Amino acid sequence: MTRYKNIELDDRLIGVIRHMNAVEEYREVLQGLQAVWDNLTLLGQMSGVGTDMNSSRQAFNLLTSTLLNQLGGEILKKSVMEMIAKAQVAIDILVRNLFERTADIGFLATDEDVRQFVLAMAEKNNDFHHINKLRAQRASILVRFGEYVQKYSVYSDIVVMDTSGKVLVRLDDSVVVERSNDPLVVEALTTQAAYVETYREHDLLPGQTTLGYSFRVTGDNGQPIGVLFLCFRFENEMESIFGNLVSQDDWSVITLIDDTGRVVASSDAYHIPLGARMEPVLDADYRIVRFGGLEYLATTRPTQGYQGYMGTGWFGHVMLPVQHAFNKDSSDMLRDVEPEVLATMMGSPSLFGDALRSIPAQAESILADVNRSVWNGHVRLGSANQSVDPYFSKILLREISNTGGKTKDVFERSIANLHETVVSAILQDSPFLASLAIDIMDRNLYERANDCRWWALTSDFRSLLTDGQVDEEGTKCLSDILWGINDLYTVYTNLILFDAEGRIVAVSNQDEARLVGKTLTEEWVGRVLALSDSQSYAVSAFNATPLYGGRYTYIYGAAVRAPGRNTVVGGVGIVFDSELQFSAMLRDALPRAENGEAVIGAFAVFVDRSGRVIACSDETYTPGSWLCVDTHYLSLEAGESRTGVVRHNGRYYTIGARMSAGYREFNNTADSSYRNDVIAQVFLPLCDAVEQEQGDLDARVIIQSDRGTDGETVGIATFHIGGKWFWLRADSVVEAVDPGSMTDISPAFKAGSTFVGYFKYRGEIIPLYDVAALVKAKSSLPVGKRQVIIVRRKEGSQLGILADALGEITEIAVSRLRPLPTGMAGGNVMGEAIVSNDINSKTQMVLALVLDIDRIAVSMSTNAAAGAAMAAVLPNGIVRGMENGE
Repeated sequence: MTRYKNIELDDRLIGVIRHMNAVEEYREVLQGLQAVWDNLTLLGQMSGVGTDMNSSRQAFNLLTSTLLNQLGGEILKKSVMEMIAKAQVAIDILVRNLFERTADIGFLATDEDVRQFVLAMAEKNNDFHHINKLRAQRASILVRFGEYVQKYSVYSDIVVMDTSGKVLVRLDDSVVVERSNDPLVVEALTTQAAYVETYREHDLLPGQTTLGYSFRVTGDNGQPIGVLFLCFRFENEMESIFGNLVSQDDWSVITLIDDTGRVVASSDAYHIPLGARMEPVLDADYRIVRFGGLEYLATTRPTQGYQGYMGTGWFGHVMLPVQHAFNKDSSDMLRDVEPEVLATMMGSPSLFGDALRSIPAQAESILADVNRSVWNGHVRLGSANQSVDPYFSKILLREISNTGGKTKDVFERSIANLHETVVSAILQDSPFLASLAIDIMDRNLYERANDCRWWALTSDFRSLLTDGQVDEEGTKCLSDILWGINDLYTVYTNLILFDAEGRIVAVSNQDEARLVGKTLTEEWVGRVLALSDSQSYAVSAFNATPLYGGRYTYIYGAAVRAPGRNTVVGGVGIVFDSELQFSAMLRDALPRAENGEAVIGAFAVFVDRSGRVIACSDETYTPGSWLCVDTHYLSLEAGESRTGVVRHNGRYYTIGARMSAGYREFNNTADSSYRNDVIAQVFLPLCDAVEQEQGDLDARVIIQSDRGTDGETVGIATFHIGGKWFWLRADSVVEAVDPGSMTDISPAFKAGSTFVGYFKYRGEIIPLYDVAALVKAKSSLPVGKRQVIIVRRKEGSQLGILADALGEITEIAVSRLRPLPTGMAGGNVMGEAIVSNDINSKTQMVLALVLDIDRIAVSMSTNAAAGAAMAAVLPNGIVRGMENGE
């Protein structure tokens, strides 16, 4: 701990707290009040009214430090957790994308058209016809590469070289490089890995730093005959990733850094430029660093990898200027959360630790102590003139009471701010995770749309289906090709090739070979066969299908066309393994506990607009079932997010929902040929949805005071039990004390009994009673949270009675007291008199009971009959008024 402006402050807040506007505001107000309490404590000691505020002042000082540390700590934690999430998502989303690229290079390098072109270029033949044939092949391969990049738009260039590095053909003819001496050529020819991944300047693209994928092309004997190079649109991809993570009012800069700390991508290159050197923060959640003359919060996250692929060795790294890190307004997140739901959440141990939950109790204790001191001061003034200067003492008590009210207001606002900070941090997690889940899905399904269209261009598919009837040998050839594709792209359970009549001619999954020869009748088949061009595709509705074992899935399809013509001769249908893949996506989007496992009780779903479940992260919901959720979280526009708190199966959850927006050409815009209106919803458990008990009535005494009027008056001390107000003559009250300060030497309290036990008060052992049963009141508070009023009988002995809360000290005219005869109801009446409003008062007639201490003491032996006697003595209207707190 370090002292900061007279406050004991956690070391981690030094250097950042001055940028936390809310904390600084409360610090200034609380320290101002602290000075007032210091003065009031001194004046109280001088006044002789007996208001010792020293313990309250010390508790106030301690709570001020605790409150500011907790609030500052939660604000810091909220900002850091948001930074960590962004850094993690930035690197993991990229790694998922690059994983697909590692499959692409391996598959395209085995493409038969590419192989035949490289083999033809290797022939030493200067014959005129051969040269023309090569030109035709070159033109054909360029068209094919153009088709590829139209579909897999993540690439900007495709280059084919021979084994010496000579460029045989490239898609981007604006770059003129005849031969490559880049080491990647040799590496691609000799590597034992399935691909070569390089990020640097390549001589194939002079003056540019590019991310490329290379692999060898082999001949019929398996020997290398050339090298294929794919240039990935890295900057374009990072713009898309950053665009989803950084909002307009966001000051954070998201970067990717390599293992040396060099920035390879930045969401704001003017702020954190490419090539700048950062210090990775891998041994802590965050660190305060300097860059460009400013202080930043910085965090670094390594990738979690995807299916064993760990990417390029880069890290997600986020920098946030300290002066802009802590003052984001999150009030909108809590706007639609019902107050009773928030109240339930505030008391949850799973959300708020002991330190946080103890703060309201500490504040309540301080305020109760202040109220008790003021009450006691007024009691002393009302019962006897013990003050040297009654006028000064009354002003002092009024000022203490006013300062207590101001303190209560500041505590309530600061504690509410603390709670809102914690809850808003939880609320911001769920929509962020929902955005991650739907982004993963959109990107995944983009690849599926690309796959079916590209595979439909396979030359053997086109030629064999054009020939007409496919024989057994043709089926084997086609099935082998499909199997080879499926072996590389494992997200499918089956790849199906069918002719123009919808008859299946080949499958990749040999366990499904029985399908060959059968005709497909599902409606998506007709749409596939009616597609107009090679860029178009069709997708089945998300339904149960026999092609997926009767389970729910999507099937993507594209038309196969005759070579050199646009005639449709069949189609490719790819059966997506949705059950496995979607649930894995959702699990990857769930928040993690410290042990790396998903947070217990959290779950996520993909649903359509009607609430029908597409997938669930666990077995809570099965595909095709229905999720009962407010339509507010279903009626979203493309890319729109919502968050809130919902009640689900007896628990409160924060829900984050986001509608799919698509990725690149696979999008949900109005002019898109295919809309995939899927909503990701992430549910994070908050607490059990227990009903909040109604607290005791917190009303004020509404009996009109007669202070300052003519005639004899009597001092009245007020308190309430179970929402009912009661009165005592001020001259019978000694003082109110905190039950926590009592020495209980003979506990005997049982629920419903009147005798609580004996306790030591100022050296005297006196009894303590709970008179609730005697006066027909019910208190829900435990003894430790109630007030103890020390009263004196006429003969001089003292006893204590329990009250829920203390009211005001007032004066009323003696003429308004209506004495109750001692012998009424067999002597079991607990009051000495009833008080009413002045008959001239314009307020409603209210009756209240002035308790008689001697009668209470005598009746303890017969308390069972006292409640009934009270009901018999007082008219029904009076009882009702008392029960309503009047």
